[in-house]
Amino acid sequence: QGERLLSGEEQVTLITESMSVTSADEEKLLLLNKNTELRRLNKELMKLNEEWDHIYRSTTLGLQQRVGALEQESSALKRHNGRLLLKLEHEQSKREYYEQTMLQELRKNQHLQEYVRLLEGRLHRTASDRDWERPRGVQAPRGGRSGRTPSSSLPGFQPITASGGDRCPPRQAGPRAVEGHPDRVKEVQDLKEQLEALRCQTRIYEADYKTEHKDRERMQLENSKLRRKEGEMRQQMALLQEQLKVYEDDFRKERSDKQVLQRLLLKKSPPSDPVLVHRCNNNEHERPAADR
Repeated sequence: QGERLLSGEEQVTLITESMSVTSADEEKLLLLNKNTELRRLNKELMKLNEEWDHIYRSTTLGLQQRVGALEQESSALKRHNGRLLLKLEHEQSKREYYEQTMLQELRKNQHLQEYVRLLEGRLHRTASDRDWERPRGVQAPRGGRSGRTPSSSLPGFQPITASGGDRCPPRQAGPRAVEGHPDRVKEVQDLKEQLEALRCQTRIYEADYKTEHKDRERMQLENSKLRRKEGEMRQQMALLQEQLKVYEDDFRKERSDKQVLQRLLLKKSPPSDPVLVHRCNNNEHERPAADR
């Protein structure tokens, strides 16, 4: 009975020690639970961090691809704009050439018209002088110009004197005078044809000038549209770059928060598991008592 009582006392002592140790380990158990909770939070944070990393990488890649596409489109628009500017300069040079040519043709047309009017006036005066020409031996009337016809002052004019028995009616003098100068009539006709051709050419130049003016306006409108589109693309690229910067800042902030949490977990987590070690020690102490 003594041994039994002793063993009972020892058992009571062991149980009492075990109970006192277990009550002392409540704080460690709470720390263990807190550590488990922190590990779970760390795992969730790691998972969330991986998701954020995946979202950040995919978003960054998409934005970089979009920025690259916009840069390529912007460079293509710049090249197209350069070609349009070169074409516009070429059209402006053509327009200046057409304007100069048209002015030259207009001046030439004006000179030809003046020359045609001069020749027509000469022919008219020649015909009038022929109508009023008198036979040889007949003096001019007092109101004449001292016996000299107006046509005698014209260059290249050769007065025709009538023979002794020649008496031409006044009405037939004009046609005969015209028949007497077929070269001049032909020259006037050629000048009229040339004048008409110049008028046609002037109309063609005017039509070409109007067409060039319309093309120039259309090119300027297209150039302004391209410039507006380029400005919109630049604004869009700036917004995308700002959005990318925001994503990068958020990613850096999440990474720094993760590092802070990891450092806190490393500081708060114990190096070993005391509760499990204590339970193993209790089992080793209980086994000799049961054997006794």
